[in-house]
Amino acid sequence: MAASDNQDNIINYAGDFRLKTCNIISFRKAEGSEKAFRVNIQPQTMNITLVEDVTMPCINGSIDVADGQDFRTMLPLTGNERLELHVFTPGQREIKYMEVTGTTLNVYKVDKIRISGGTARQQIYRVHFTSKEAIRNGITRISKAFTGPIENMVNEIVKDDKFLASRKSLVVEPTATNTKFVIPNLKPFRAIKFLADQSVAKNYLNAGYLFYEDTQGFNFRSFESMFAKGGHTARPVIEAYAMQPAKVRTPDKNIDVVKDLQSPDSYSFVDVVNTLEEINNGLFANRLVTNDIYNKKISTYDYDYHDNFGNYFHTEHNDGGKVNEKYLRPLVFVDQDKALSDYPLAKLMNVVDTKKVHNDYEFTPPENILPHKVTQRAQLANFHLIMTVPGQTRLNVGNMISFALPDQRPVAHDQAQTLNPYYSGRYLILSIKHKFDMIAQKHTINLRAVKDSVPTQMPDGLEVLEKEESKLETVSLYDLDDV
Repeated sequence: MAASDNQDNIINYAGDFRLKTCNIISFRKAEGSEKAFRVNIQPQTMNITLVEDVTMPCINGSIDVADGQDFRTMLPLTGNERLELHVFTPGQREIKYMEVTGTTLNVYKVDKIRISGGTARQQIYRVHFTSKEAIRNGITRISKAFTGPIENMVNEIVKDDKFLASRKSLVVEPTATNTKFVIPNLKPFRAIKFLADQSVAKNYLNAGYLFYEDTQGFNFRSFESMFAKGGHTARPVIEAYAMQPAKVRTPDKNIDVVKDLQSPDSYSFVDVVNTLEEINNGLFANRLVTNDIYNKKISTYDYDYHDNFGNYFHTEHNDGGKVNEKYLRPLVFVDQDKALSDYPLAKLMNVVDTKKVHNDYEFTPPENILPHKVTQRAQLANFHLIMTVPGQTRLNVGNMISFALPDQRPVAHDQAQTLNPYYSGRYLILSIKHKFDMIAQKHTINLRAVKDSVPTQMPDGLEVLEKEESKLETVSLYDLDDV
C-alpha cells in the first residue's frame, strides 16, 4: 500500500478530510480532441458546501472559487457544465461523483461574482450544483399507467432512460400495496411524491413515504423505517454526541480524535413547543370521513395520539421495542375527563373512496394512510435540534444519533451532573449541510435533527374537576354608551 493510501485512512484531527477531485467538465470539446474540455478547479476552491435533506428529492451544493485564470470565460461557465467531486473523511465512506460511473453533478447557476485583490486580476464567485436527475426532472414528463407494488413504480421512474435515467443506487422499503395508477403527464418527482403519499409500509403500521437523495444514492422509505430495522427492533445510533470540553486527551496525553468528533461546536433547539399549531395540524387527534360514491356509504375514522402511540416505533425505545407512554406531548386534561387527543374535530378530512375501481388492483384505503400520516408529520414538525459538529462523510440524513445534554440545574459540588430527561436521547437527522473549508482545512456539518418521544416518561396531567363557573353577561355597546 502506498504512503498516500495510508494517509487516506488516518484521521489526524476532528474535521480532517481529503479532497481528491474537483473538476468542471465543459459542454464543449477540448481543442484537438473528441473529449470534453475540463478544468481542475481544486487549487482555486475556497470551500465546498453539500446539502442533503429528507424533504428534498436531490442533493445540492455550491463551490466558492477564487479564480485568477478566468475559468469562467475559458470554459465558459454557462450552467450546462458537469462537476466531478470526490471527497471523504479518512477511513470513512466516500462522497464520489465521477464521469466514469455516470454520476456526475450538474452545474446550474453562477452568482456572487466580485473582484478580489488589489490588481483586480482575481475574481471570486460561487458555482451552484445539483444532481443530474434534477435536470432530467425538469425536461421529462410521465404519462403512463403503472400496476403492482408502488416501490416497483418508483424504481422504474428512477432507473428508466425515458424518465430520470439514474445510475445511482436506490434503496426502497417494500410496501403493502398492489394497485394501479395512471400518471397524467407529471414530472418524475411530482409523480413519485404522489406515489409516496399513497404508500403503506409492509412491516410497519405507518403510512406516507419519503423520496430523497443522500450522498450514497436515492431512498424511498417511511419515517418509521428510520427509527427501526426489520420491523421489529430500534435502529442503533450511528454517532453519540455529548457536550464536553474540546480537545479531550487520551491517557497518553494525545488528542482523542474520536471524542472530538463526538463534541458539538454549538447547539440550539427550535420550535420545541407549539401546541396551537399541533392541534390545528391534527397531531393530537383528527377525523377522516370517507364517501364511497358507488356503494353510497359514508364512514368515519377518529385518530387518538395517546391511544395509538404504542403502535409505532419512535425515536426512543424500550430494549429495542416499541414504547407505550414516552409521549413527546403529555396526557393533559383540558375539560374534566377529556384530553386534547379526545377532540378529533380539531382536524377534519373528507375524501372520496370508491372500491374495486381497477378489478384486481386496489387503491390503498385512505383510513390506512391519512390519519397516521397527518399525526406523524405533525410530530416531526417541532422539537428540532440544530447542531454544528465536526464533519464525517459517513453521516447521512435518515441516520439516528444520540445527544447527551447535561441538566442545566445547579448541583452540589459532590453530586454528579445528570442528563436532561426530555432533551437528551435519540434523534433522527432530517438535514445535513457539509462544509469543506479548504483554507482552514476543516470539514464541519450543520445538522437538523428531531425527536418524537422522550427517554423519560412525562408526568400525566391532573384531571379537571367539575365546578360551577360564573359567566359574565353579554353587554350591548349602546347600553354602555348611555351610562
